[in-house]
Amino acid sequence: MKHHLTLFALSLLSLQVSALELAKHPQVFDAGQGVSLALAPSADGKQALVQVRGINHPLDEVVFLTDVQELGNEQRDYGIRLDGRDYNLINKRRAWRGESYQLNLPNTQGFELSYDEDTSKALKPAELLALYEKQEKEGVQARLAAFDRKKRVADYSGRLQEIDSEASKACGTPLATQVEWSAITDEQLIGLSVPSFCGEVVNQMAYLCGNDDRYKAEAKTIKGVDCRFGEGLKLNEKDGRLLFTTHPDEANQGDFINAILRNR
Repeated sequence: MKHHLTLFALSLLSLQVSALELAKHPQVFDAGQGVSLALAPSADGKQALVQVRGINHPLDEVVFLTDVQELGNEQRDYGIRLDGRDYNLINKRRAWRGESYQLNLPNTQGFELSYDEDTSKALKPAELLALYEKQEKEGVQARLAAFDRKKRVADYSGRLQEIDSEASKACGTPLATQVEWSAITDEQLIGLSVPSFCGEVVNQMAYLCGNDDRYKAEAKTIKGVDCRFGEGLKLNEKDGRLLFTTHPDEANQGDFINAILRNR
């Protein structure tokens, strides 16, 4: 029964996409460095097909059907689903110089976009729609939209190692933060920046080492940091390891950690 419902849902989605009516005048933007973006809004302005080209990223040349969120004063966001979360791929804003568009790619700085009139005139919306339908049938967008836990943990682990490395240089001793990843839910991995929370202990250690050479001797007595998410803030020590419990709703975590480290 579930199989038949899935086929029905896919058929319904296909009909909805096929019924998509695009506006007559698409836009192409140049982001520099060989990066370009094609934007073909729907006739009702509620959606838009978007394709980015020339980037070293899995999003390259994929056509997305974005949802357009109107923010007022001709400002809007173009949203997609990416790696399990809602993501604003493009922002349109108004400034004193007029309207501006920015392309946002994961783990990169935003690209400022400039309108390319000649390429815009050459773009055929029907071809962009046909490519979207082809990629959609192949599941390209669905794979990018799905949450990849293994990839997210690897990304967060790498970022934590970078934070640890900077703190180790500042304190002149190896510092490592350990996280029990199996205890962290998918929802937490999707909604929270785990490295920002769990990396705050060694961040504060680096700050103390950089401001007082005497703390470097203290840092050498610490064997590592264990981080977990719990019901509130706690920072204890056991057998030379700092046991840190964090919570996303707790404010001033850096000050809390700093005070404990200075008085241990």
